[in-house]
Amino acid sequence: MIALTIVGILAAIALPGYFAFIQNTRAAQAVAQLQALRAAVYLYYGDLGRWPREAPAGYVPLGVQQNLPKNFSFVGKGYVLDYDNWIALHRMGQAPNGTSTVVGVSVISRDPRFLERVDRLVRDATFTKISRTKYTLEIATMDGF
Repeated sequence: MIALTIVGILAAIALPGYFAFIQNTRAAQAVAQLQALRAAVYLYYGDLGRWPREAPAGYVPLGVQQNLPKNFSFVGKGYVLDYDNWIALHRMGQAPNGTSTVVGVSVISRDPRFLERVDRLVRDATFTKISRTKYTLEIATMDGF
C-alpha cells in the first residue's frame, strides 16, 4: 500500500511536467513550420515579384510548394497553418481585427494555451492575435516588409 502511494505521488509530480513538455514541443514545431512557410513565401515573392494568392486553411498556396521542405504539412497535432493574403481586404478597409498585416502566416487552434505558447516562442517578427483561435505571423504590411 505504501509503495502504491509513493508511486501515485511521484506520478502526480511528474505527469504535469511531462504534459507541459509535450505542449511546448508542439508549440516549437508550429513555430518552426510558420518560419519555414514564411521563408517559402518570401522566396515566391523574390522569384515572381508578387505575393501568392489566398489559400484555405490547411492548404499550400499555389506556387509555394517547391520552396517548402519535403513532407511539409499544414496540419499538426492540435493546430492548422493558414497562409493569408489580406491585400484586397485592406484596400476595402476590412482588415481582420484591425491588423496592419496584409500578408501573413497563421496558426489556428482551439487551445488558447497552445496559441499563447506559440506566441511566447515567436521572437523575430510581429505575431498578432486575430481571434481567440487564430494568431498571425506578419510577412508584409501595406507599407512593405
